[in-house]
Amino acid sequence: MKSAHMVRSFWQDREGSALVEGAIVVPVLFALVLGVYEFSWFFYQQHLISTGLRDAARYLARSVTLCDPTAPGWSILDANAKNLATAGAIDGGAARVKGWSAAMVTSRCTLIDNRGDGRGATPYRGGPVISVVTVSTQFPDPSLGFFRILGLQPPVISASHSERVIGPG
Repeated sequence: MKSAHMVRSFWQDREGSALVEGAIVVPVLFALVLGVYEFSWFFYQQHLISTGLRDAARYLARSVTLCDPTAPGWSILDANAKNLATAGAIDGGAARVKGWSAAMVTSRCTLIDNRGDGRGATPYRGGPVISVVTVSTQFPDPSLGFFRILGLQPPVISASHSERVIGPG
């Protein structure tokens, strides 16, 4: 009889209920907050990389050598563009994103046939050949570690930006 009374009083006792509820809710809330922070950090890094690639593509699009990788000054322009993408300055400096280097950036020129259909209409404004420069990268996200805690690989940021070459002006 006494044991039945003790069991009944144990189940009706409410003194430790807040501690039990807290022990259940706090880890879930903590994981949710860290997840939101980690994804915000990822999107911020992706934005910085996209901005750098846009700057580099615009720099190459305004270069003197109109999208000719065999031109004598092209390698210098290409190196400057890669530094501009990763550091924000053509002479280098601190990286926009930790671990992102000029070696991870690629640039290429594409020549697009812009000849008309014989009636004078061309697909794009300009001459018979349009030059487009594309700067791209693939960079493993410098994750804060939350992905690893969950046993996941951090995502890879893949981005590119293309600009029509317009030359100096």
